[in-house]
Amino acid sequence: MRIIAGTLKGRRLAAPEGSRAVRPTADRAREALFSILQKWPSGPFLDLFAGTGAVGLEALSRGYGPVTLVEKAPEALACLRANARRTEVRILAQDARRLAGDAFRDLAVAFADPPYETSLDAWAQLGPRFAGWLGRDGILVFEAAAGTALPPVAGLEALETRRYGAAEFHILRPAR
Repeated sequence: MRIIAGTLKGRRLAAPEGSRAVRPTADRAREALFSILQKWPSGPFLDLFAGTGAVGLEALSRGYGPVTLVEKAPEALACLRANARRTEVRILAQDARRLAGDAFRDLAVAFADPPYETSLDAWAQLGPRFAGWLGRDGILVFEAAAGTALPPVAGLEALETRRYGAAEFHILRPAR
C-alpha cells in the first residue's frame, strides 16, 4: 500500500498483517475516490474509521487540510500513528460513533469507511450528524459493501453511488 499522488507520493504505508480490524481501501478505489473529489474544493478533511490512515494521508498529500483521522481499534491505531509520523494530521483515538453532533464544522470532505458488517448501524448513528459537519459545498463519501442501500437522512442529498469491486461509495451533500 502506498500514497498514490501529491506531496507524499510513493510513501509506503504499513498495515497490520492478518488483522480483521483493518480493511484498507484499495489503491485502485482510493485513486477513483480522489478522481471523484476533484470536482469539489479542497479544505478540511475528516476520515472516520481511518484504519491505517491511507485515505486521510492521501487527502493530505493532495492538498486537503487540516486532516483529522478517527480510529478506535488499538491495532489499527498503532499502524495509523506509524503511517502518520512526520505529518500534521490530527488523530482522535475514539469511537467515531460517539463523536458529538458539533464535533466538526465546515468540512470540505467527510469520508467514512466503517466495517462493512456494521455499516448500516454506523449510518444510522452518524448519518444525521454529517449535514451539520459539512460546509455548504462539502461532500460526504460513505463506503459500504457493494449492494448496501443507505436509508435517506434529513439534511443530506444523495448524488450518486459508485461501485469498485467489493466496495461502494455513496456520495452525498448537504440538502439545498
